[in-house]
Amino acid sequence: EICAFNIHGLEAPFEAVVLNGTSGEGQLRARGLVDCELQKEYTFIIQAHDCGSGPGGTEGKKSH
Repeated sequence: EICAFNIHGLEAPFEAVVLNGTSGEGQLRARGLVDCELQKEYTFIIQAHDCGSGPGGTEGKKSH
């Protein structure tokens, strides 16, 4: 089950939210206004985190 997504990249004005942890479905949302004329492209990596197992979910895994 997916518990969270992290976005890695320089100043990516986006957030990723989990819509369905079982299927891994998520949604990428802009944190505010995005000026596509000022910056036409963004490069970033989205990494999924599972809920982990063991006490407190300490053995969680991350996608590659």
